[in-house]
Amino acid sequence: MREQTGQVFHKGRSWFVRYCDDVMQPDGTIRRKRVCKKLSVDFCDEYRTRKSVQSFVDEILAPVNGGLLNPQSTMPVTEFVEKVYLPEYVEKQLRAATLKQYRDVWEDHLKARVGKLTLRGFRTVHGEQLLAQIAAQTSLGRSSLKHIKAFLSGVFKQAKRLGILDGINPIQDVSIPRTPEPEDTYAYSLPEVTRMLSFLEEPERTVVLTAALTGLRKGEIRGLYWADFDGQTLSVRRSIWNGVENAPKTNRSKAPIPVVKQLSNSLEAHKLRMGKLAQPNLPIFQAGNGKPLNLDNLARREIVPALTRCEVCGKAESNHAKAEHEFKLDTSIPSWHGWHAFRRGLATNLHMLGVDDKTIQAILRHSNVALTINVYIKSVTESQVNAMDVLEAKFSETSNNLPTISQRLVN
Repeated sequence: MREQTGQVFHKGRSWFVRYCDDVMQPDGTIRRKRVCKKLSVDFCDEYRTRKSVQSFVDEILAPVNGGLLNPQSTMPVTEFVEKVYLPEYVEKQLRAATLKQYRDVWEDHLKARVGKLTLRGFRTVHGEQLLAQIAAQTSLGRSSLKHIKAFLSGVFKQAKRLGILDGINPIQDVSIPRTPEPEDTYAYSLPEVTRMLSFLEEPERTVVLTAALTGLRKGEIRGLYWADFDGQTLSVRRSIWNGVENAPKTNRSKAPIPVVKQLSNSLEAHKLRMGKLAQPNLPIFQAGNGKPLNLDNLARREIVPALTRCEVCGKAESNHAKAEHEFKLDTSIPSWHGWHAFRRGLATNLHMLGVDDKTIQAILRHSNVALTINVYIKSVTESQVNAMDVLEAKFSETSNNLPTISQRLVN
C-alpha cells in the first residue's frame, strides 16, 4: 500500500491532518475511511507552515504507514469496556464483588466523561483531565481516585493483551489530583466491644464476638460452616458476598485463626442452641431459610436498635414511643461503625498490647504484592497462639467488670 503523506491544513488556530485508515464499524466489519485528526500544536508564528508541523504529522502517520495499527483500536473506549473488558475479562476472571465495584466506577464516574474517545485516540492527557474533572465535581478522596485510575489502566492493559493496542499504557503517567484528607476509619477498642456485647441478644452477640476476636471479614463470617470450627481454630474456606460464594481472596486469607476461650465457649453455646441445624455442612450463622445469615440485615434490624438507647430510661428508641420523657441518646454506648471496624480494632488492640506487627499480619491474614506470591499459611504458629492468649486475658479482665443486658435493664 502506498505510503500516505496526509492532507495538512489549518482552520482558525488549529492544525489538522486528513488521511485514510481502517476503521472498525459497530457491526464488527472493517471499513476504509478518511479520518481527520487535530495536531497537538496551534497555528502561530512558530507553526505557520506545513514544514513546521511535519514532525507532528509524521508521528500520527508513522504507525498507519507502518501497518502497526490494529483496526480494532478504532473501537470507542465505551464499546470496549461494555462489550469486551467487563463481560469477557472482569466477569469471568475476577470476584463478583470486584465486578460490582468496577461496574459502579464505570457507570458512576467514567462512562459519561469518556464520550466518543477511541482506544487508539485515548492519550495520557485525557486520563489526566478525566481524574481532575472527577475530583473537582465529586467529593471522592484520593483512595477512590486511585481505584478509578486502576480501572482505566486495567482497560488498556487488557486491550494490549488482546493485541488491539501496542506501546505504553496511556494511564501509566496519569497523576492523582490532590483532595482533602478522608476521615479516619474507625476501630473498636476492647472496652467498646465488651460494652456493646452487654446490650446484645443472641445470635448477634456471638456474631459480634466472632468479628471482634478473629478479625474475619464480613463475607468470611458469613462463609463459616460448622465443619470449619474444631474448638480451637476457625478455618477460612470461603467468602460469601451478596449470596455468591467465592474462595478466600488470597492463599494467605485461607490461614486458620486461633479462637480464644471466650469465643470458643460462645460458639459451643450457639451450637447447642442450633440443635439439629448445627451440622458440619451448614453455616454457623444461619438465616431462617438455612442459608448464611445476612450480616447487614442483622446490623440494621437488631444491632443498631439495641445500641440506640435512651440515657434516661435505658429503653431502645424503637420502644420509647410511650415514655413520659423525650428520648435522649445514651452516648456512652458505642455507635455502630460497620463490621470492618472490628477487624481494624483487633489489629489496633493487638498492637497496643505489644504484639509485633508481623504476628498481627499473620492473624489478620493481610498480604501485599510481595507477600502474596506463593504464600500459604497451613498451620497456626506459636507466636499467633501466644498473641491471642494475651488478647484472651485482656478481654476477660475487661468483660468481667461489665454488667449483662439483663442486669442493666433490672437496674
